Amino acid sequence: MPFLDTIIIGALYVYIFVVIVYLILENRETSTTFSWLLVFIFLPVVGIIFYYLFGQRLKRKTKKTFIRQDLSNRLSDSHDLLIKQQKQVIKNLHEKYISSENRKLIRLLYRNSDSILTRLNAVKVFFSGKEKFDVLIDDLKKAQHYIHMEYFIWKADNLTAKVIDVIREKAASGVQVRILYDSVGNHLPGRYLKQLRRSGILIYPYYNFLSPLKLHTLNHRNHRKMIIIDGFTGYLGGMNMGEEYITGGKRFPAWRDTHIRVLGESVVVLQGIFSVSWTNTTKEILDLTAIIPDQLPELVNTHIQVTASGPDSQWESIKQLYFLLISSADQSISIQTPYFIPDASIVMALKTAALSGIDVRIMLTGWVDKRLPYWAAFTFLKDLLEAGVRFYYYTGGFMHAKTIVVDTKICSVGTANMDIRSFTLNYEINALIYDEDVANTLQTQFTADLDSSMEFTLDDYNRLSRFKRLRNSLAKLFAPLL
Repeated sequence: MPFLDTIIIGALYVYIFVVIVYLILENRETSTTFSWLLVFIFLPVVGIIFYYLFGQRLKRKTKKTFIRQDLSNRLSDSHDLLIKQQKQVIKNLHEKYISSENRKLIRLLYRNSDSILTRLNAVKVFFSGKEKFDVLIDDLKKAQHYIHMEYFIWKADNLTAKVIDVIREKAASGVQVRILYDSVGNHLPGRYLKQLRRSGILIYPYYNFLSPLKLHTLNHRNHRKMIIIDGFTGYLGGMNMGEEYITGGKRFPAWRDTHIRVLGESVVVLQGIFSVSWTNTTKEILDLTAIIPDQLPELVNTHIQVTASGPDSQWESIKQLYFLLISSADQSISIQTPYFIPDASIVMALKTAALSGIDVRIMLTGWVDKRLPYWAAFTFLKDLLEAGVRFYYYTGGFMHAKTIVVDTKICSVGTANMDIRSFTLNYEINALIYDEDVANTLQTQFTADLDSSMEFTLDDYNRLSRFKRLRNSLAKLFAPLL
């Protein structure tokens, strides 16, 4: 019927017009706006539902109810001295310890995420799950006051059972045990959770994303992996709580990751970040008084800044950190990340660094975990390869590390991938470590990982079939949403 066809076509035009106006008023990046526009056009009804679940930003009302990551104010009562020493510490740093470029990094993180610079720290780096979890279990057994855990994935498997046996015993002895996990990254049975809570272990899904009233925040994942024990021992990095991080699981022959154990002042900041997440989830306000001895044995002036970011942050602090890290390089940049979907600013920083003669190397996973991000990554490679960036695909197992080493002097270890999701949608945490010994440890491992990697050159890219290039380009259209 011509009249009915006219109504349908008219309704479609109105729908497209309303969608375009709505997306424009959101004032997002052009690539993100265009990606959502494609979803709305090709999936008119499903697209609206999809956008409600995955596309909306945190509403202003929700942001106002959140306790911000305002660490300077949050820690002022219990660690006033640590806050007050900041300006003096930065002022007194000598050139041989902190360069002028690194001073920019210190100021950046202090201003964009209230990340205070800590001095008295000790760092141990883990490149295998077995070593990390062996040490972690030993540390958990020594806990006397509290254990705080925050994980994207919490598997109910043999490894986690060993950890639970320890923390259940600690809870029975009076140690306070609090655990946050991501509700979408896990499918923990209600019976499992009830058993833990009966044992005195407080475990909750972060911000209860599966609540019907909060479904619009479904795409904002809590991607952090960290532990705080008695305010003195802390862990953060790429490894979640699960046996596959030791064995590789059913999908991969091995698992290659990077995690760190920190002792000292930086753990105070970890505790402050966890307390914000805990209060936003449970409404319980934690006492931030950490148990740090007057004298910290075997700790030296290892300067660390811990920074956190999320959809409720004012600034995209970790993306800004990565940008300035890349821009500050003088000789070399070594990056490991499983997912590589950078935005235009990071791409430009990498191109500029490579074209200026800096040795830029990026290692990605050669084992496919998620196909769309894997395909989309290829579309960024050609221009970067032409600029001189060298790419490697790690084939010894699944590469899950999230690290950057600059000039073998400074490094970042954390949970944030080199992708738009980590920059804008996820709750992430990274540690920036101003220490040549730690940076050298990471650089040495990067070099060792090259033996289990295959370099991907411009010739390799040019040999990709037209079908694969089209597939990759289509995946890139949705890159801002992945």
